[in-house]
Amino acid sequence: MLRIALAPGAVAGAQVADIPPTVSKIYPGPDGKLVYVPDEQGNTISDFSHAGYGAGGTPIPTVPVKETVWPVAGDNQANLQAAIDKVSALPLDKNGFRGAVLIKMGYYKMATPLKIQASGVVLRGEGMGDTGTILIGTGNPRAAGAGGRGQPTLVIIAGATGWTTRDDTKQAVVDEYVPVGARSFRVAAAGGIKPGDTVIVRRIGNQDWVNAVGMNGENPQNRWRPFNVEWDRVVVAVQGNTITIDAPITCAIEKRWGGGEVVKYDDPGRIEKVGVENLRGLSEFDPTVRTKEYGNMDRPNYVAEEYYSDENHYANFITFDNIKNGWVRSVTALHFVYSMVGTQRGSKWITIQDCVSREPVSQRRGARRFTFALRGQLALVQRCHSDKGRHSFMMGQPTASGNVFLDCTATIPFSSSEPHEQWATGGLYDNIHAPLTARFWKDINIGWAGANTVFWNCEGPFLIQKPPTAQNFSFGHIGVHSVSFNIPLQDLTKENGYIESLDTHVTPRSLYLTQLRERLGEAAVRNIAASNQSA
Repeated sequence: MLRIALAPGAVAGAQVADIPPTVSKIYPGPDGKLVYVPDEQGNTISDFSHAGYGAGGTPIPTVPVKETVWPVAGDNQANLQAAIDKVSALPLDKNGFRGAVLIKMGYYKMATPLKIQASGVVLRGEGMGDTGTILIGTGNPRAAGAGGRGQPTLVIIAGATGWTTRDDTKQAVVDEYVPVGARSFRVAAAGGIKPGDTVIVRRIGNQDWVNAVGMNGENPQNRWRPFNVEWDRVVVAVQGNTITIDAPITCAIEKRWGGGEVVKYDDPGRIEKVGVENLRGLSEFDPTVRTKEYGNMDRPNYVAEEYYSDENHYANFITFDNIKNGWVRSVTALHFVYSMVGTQRGSKWITIQDCVSREPVSQRRGARRFTFALRGQLALVQRCHSDKGRHSFMMGQPTASGNVFLDCTATIPFSSSEPHEQWATGGLYDNIHAPLTARFWKDINIGWAGANTVFWNCEGPFLIQKPPTAQNFSFGHIGVHSVSFNIPLQDLTKENGYIESLDTHVTPRSLYLTQLRERLGEAAVRNIAASNQSA
């Protein structure tokens, strides 16, 4: 039976007809707390509240300025990098910060990228608008190779190395089945593991599993090889041989597909507490390079136009890798080929908020315009806007898990926002206004792009399908189902995912914020609801 509960901020005397309905998989119980309803295997909707800086609910700090930079004539990269390096050499304070580099308002041309490679460093401008601090990527950095997945990146934030597992500590998971949403599981011998240990929890996917999901086709280029899903976690309790970790797993561990294991790790090369805020990034391009389109299958009723399509310029504005606890806030980006912000495999607990990407310059086809591209774990993207992107809000590869998009909007999109690039798991799209898909992504290597994805109170055309051995969910979605961008007809025949309350929003308004409130209290919600703009 569905239960009716007051939405946050609702008036106690409101009519029942005015109160959004709840759904059967997760709903406020009689005490107001969310009730999680397991399926027959014990899988539940995950607790997504661990995403973001400080593992969710932690305010982004305002770090004291230690160096100030003014624009100079010509190339500004050396001047800016020297200031970053100077702050990077300072000692860490009691809160784990060295200081901020304040970049005064003005124009800063750079032919080569900036790099932050030390913990506790913040890059701060004096405004994200036309008269603020503007970092300008110049020339053709592709020729020099400026980092970022083989694509040139203007601001690279990365530690020297990621995690290194200590294989002598490896323990097999002995449970036959550990469900989605679980935080506890049994191992063969937990004696060497204690609370506070950093561990990799590994879900093994063998050839039998690849066969079960149908990615064992005849074309070797499209065929999956067995791979693992790895979660970067902290042990919070050990009782006997049962281990409890800080955040849930996002894909079931099954003995029949190879089981799982847990192993301690060290990560001395990873950095922490690095941010970019209150500025703009811009990539110069050749305006004489244009493409004329006479039609576009990706967009119904598309009007043909000529547009700027040069790609010999900066592809990415900001990328994170080998870092825990970072942020980008109050930043704008213009003209980049690929992404405004990207997180890579070694990134965890990143918050990206109040950011805007406008007028990307590239061709409007594959491997371009992935505006906010999450390939790490437990990132939160909130109150962000993408204009003329393709996969504007994207989670990609098996390395992406537990990521959240909250209160974001895509305008004039050229494709759908979605999990992408092979089995990204446990992502949440919460109050997103954009075309969305969680589906079989054509008969190519991407295959089943995402699993255990949740759409919550989103708006726009969407398609959600059920991958073998997993599920995808839509709750309270307003939009037309099975309408998406350039999907082959044969792929539309896949089984639909779980859809409930189509065309009617549900209670609570935000799943992420409700879960955060229940785990950490109202103050945590206020911490991340504030824009936290720098002084």
